[in-house]
Amino acid sequence: MSLPPPDSPAPPLGMVRVARRILQVEDLFSETCRRDHFCIKCQRAFCSHSHCCGFHHSHINWGVNMVVRVDLDAGGRPGRLLRFCLHCGAAFGAGPCSYHDHRAEGLPGAVVRVEERGGRPCLRCAGTEWWAPHMDVALGDPVHAGEDERGRYYELLPVVRFEHGSCLRCGGAVPRLPSTFCSDLCNRTHHRETEEHRRRREARHAALASGAMQRQRRHLSIS
Repeated sequence: MSLPPPDSPAPPLGMVRVARRILQVEDLFSETCRRDHFCIKCQRAFCSHSHCCGFHHSHINWGVNMVVRVDLDAGGRPGRLLRFCLHCGAAFGAGPCSYHDHRAEGLPGAVVRVEERGGRPCLRCAGTEWWAPHMDVALGDPVHAGEDERGRYYELLPVVRFEHGSCLRCGGAVPRLPSTFCSDLCNRTHHRETEEHRRRREARHAALASGAMQRQRRHLSIS
């Protein structure tokens, strides 16, 4: 098992906060994608729903409509939304749209894979991504850890959701918007729990990095 190197661009924290809020409040992953339009300019079928790729193919400067209606998924099941773009704050299908990969150039790991475990959407990541420390408040402890096909470590971190107007910690009504806590007690308790979660994450990855280094040293001594 190997740990990928930490990503280290300058973190666009404002963008991450917006994406984090969308991820926690909106019910993104219960919808499906259906390739119902085709862009002549891009030569790509896409899902036109507001949760997905429709606005990517609005080529106003061409002066003509470059999009036609199709229904490529009429005979099959519409696709699940299994990616989340931190840059756009949008969930989308993995196959139909590569727009987010281009939009997130320079921000490695900004397009995150999503898997479902126990009925909850989980972000799949190594935990060393540049955005990981800034998303702690929105993600729980790992519900699964494993290795991908290249032997690289990954975790599934469940999204901690709450309803708009409800307390982030206890679910009670907040006294006023845009507050996210019903009381100072919930606020303090939540931030203490978030800090404990962060310490567990850092300790977990320090242990993994230490183990990987020891295995590398043993390999070098044997060879």
